[in-house]
Amino acid sequence: MNLNSLNMFVLVVRHAGFSEASRKANIPVATLSRNVNELEAQLGIRLLERTTRQIRPTREGAVLYQFAARGLDEIDAGRLALIDADGQLKGRLRLSIPGNLSFWWVLLRAFQRGYPNISLDIFTTERRIDLVEDGIDVAVRIGDLKTQTAIARKITEYRHVLVYAPAYVEKHGLPRHPKQLAAFPCGVWSSEHDNVSWNLAGKDYALEPQVRVNDYAHLCMLALGGDIITELPPLLAKPYLDSGELLPLFSDQPFPRQSLNLLYPSRKYLSPLSRAYIDFALEYCKREGLFLNMV
Repeated sequence: MNLNSLNMFVLVVRHAGFSEASRKANIPVATLSRNVNELEAQLGIRLLERTTRQIRPTREGAVLYQFAARGLDEIDAGRLALIDADGQLKGRLRLSIPGNLSFWWVLLRAFQRGYPNISLDIFTTERRIDLVEDGIDVAVRIGDLKTQTAIARKITEYRHVLVYAPAYVEKHGLPRHPKQLAAFPCGVWSSEHDNVSWNLAGKDYALEPQVRVNDYAHLCMLALGGDIITELPPLLAKPYLDSGELLPLFSDQPFPRQSLNLLYPSRKYLSPLSRAYIDFALEYCKREGLFLNMV
């Protein structure tokens, strides 16, 4: 298998098309196309779906890309290790995290202090991603993950907390039972198509929310102002619960546990950069005691 052709195939998939790959790598489109065609002919399979709108790998192409990209990254990491005289890891990591996972930015800052020669490309999104098609080395995702093409490493479990401010009681009073929540001003984290309900102690309670937003920081601000009852991630709520600015509601009927996971394509072909990041994240969460007593 021609390594040069394989590299050009990886470039085209990573940049979702010949034109963008050509621009990024400064390689003529004709050269990229010829090499990919030669690779397909050599393997006897079609690797790319070519339409007028987009280029994407076939099922076979996605499998090849997953392993080829890791292998080429390993080669590049080896080259960089030889170049880097002081022996520190050097290169670029492509990461994805949910936009509302604010504490992870603190972790990333600590990671870059420990690995100053590793550059980060960070994509914040709540949507489900394809690590191969999106060119992501490691993703942080919340919840149960069903995937056959990636490995999920659970970091911990935690529960969201239902909170309100003392000022809320003065304005609106408080529900005595979760089934009354629909009659009180509430704010929910929600994407456009989510059902609006809270699951407390295994039961779903429908809501008529005053506000729906995919930003926990905004919900926290509204709760602190006494405007809404809302659910918050425990790390976001903790300082306000400790200070008394927020109070827990229905703590005897908790939200279900959620898992925090690191998602990566393959353990066998994990690059030294990805491995360093994963090991650092696991150790950091353990050392800082994140999520302890929050389940």
